[in-house]
Amino acid sequence: MKSKLLIMAALCAIAFTANAQTKGTNALSFGLGFGKQESTHSNANGINSENKNKNSSVSLGYGTFFKENEKIAIDISYGSSSSGSSDGYENSFKNYGAGLSYQKYYPLVKKLYAHAGGRLSYGFGKQENDLNDDFRYTTNEYTVGAFGGVSLFLSKRFALETNILSANMGYFKSKKTTDGNQNFKQETESTSFGISSGGTFNNLGFKIYLLF
Repeated sequence: MKSKLLIMAALCAIAFTANAQTKGTNALSFGLGFGKQESTHSNANGINSENKNKNSSVSLGYGTFFKENEKIAIDISYGSSSSGSSDGYENSFKNYGAGLSYQKYYPLVKKLYAHAGGRLSYGFGKQENDLNDDFRYTTNEYTVGAFGGVSLFLSKRFALETNILSANMGYFKSKKTTDGNQNFKQETESTSFGISSGGTFNNLGFKIYLLF
């Protein structure tokens, strides 16, 4: 939370002139995220095992200000993650998503704005186990949520934006299948709700906008 307050303070410090986002302005957005984690474990026999986890994500979106300081937008996203160990185990997960959102902007200090809005989204995920080609795990998720954060309009052409708070309700369905020696099929369904102020600068939370 402290890091977010410092970021907001820095954004305020570099803001210079106030400028409303006018009706008819279009916005192209781009988001990018990545991460890597490595760890080493020793078992009772003193044998070390190394584990590696990687993830990356990218999003593209288009929006338009249909009213003063009010925007609607659509976006698509792609993400991938992988985990493995030195003993040869490795699996990967890929997810694809699309969403429709509405945002309203509130002037704070010069070029710095607060924003709040709602979002409808759909995501599809697929996991594969590299040691077992017969194993498949897929997910489908439908969510509706609300979010809020800060935006910095650096100029008439560029803007930066991040979400700080979000709350989502969703319907989640997963399916596991194994078609090898054991014919195993399993389906699960669930609903979920969550609110979080963490993870601002990952999971596509930080975007760059080109305005025209």
